Amino acid sequence: MNSHSKLFPARRSLLGVLALGAALYAGSVQAQGGQLPLPAGASIKSWQDNGAEGRYVLQVIKWQLPKSKANKAVTGTVTSDTDCDADAQGLSHCHNNVKLADGTELTLIDSHNMHRNRCLGPGDQLALTGLGKTWVVGTLFKR
Repeated sequence: MNSHSKLFPARRSLLGVLALGAALYAGSVQAQGGQLPLPAGASIKSWQDNGAEGRYVLQVIKWQLPKSKANKAVTGTVTSDTDCDADAQGLSHCHNNVKLADGTELTLIDSHNMHRNRCLGPGDQLALTGLGKTWVVGTLFKR
């Protein structure tokens, strides 16, 4: 038996691991492109409905809700709205910066259909309540 035939099972295993890794990566990229599952406890049935009646399920990118305030609303003002191009499903994944009353700044992603529900815009005021580790519910109270 030559040395090449001894390496064949190891190469095949390595190829399998690489293929599995590529598939998992592709799945996570697709999830970020509008196929992201709704978080547990979300009050909406689809991202298409996000923002209806001024209630938004928002993904937290930068910031962590303090545990002491996990079940209490904090208030903040939207300072920016960027990256609003729609994906293939017609969803925009707008990045919003929000400044809280205590001066803390955070970045959120608002996945929604702009043709059904408006973007959050600079000057909008929100009450934010935690919804898991990386999600909050934002309720618009002043436009």
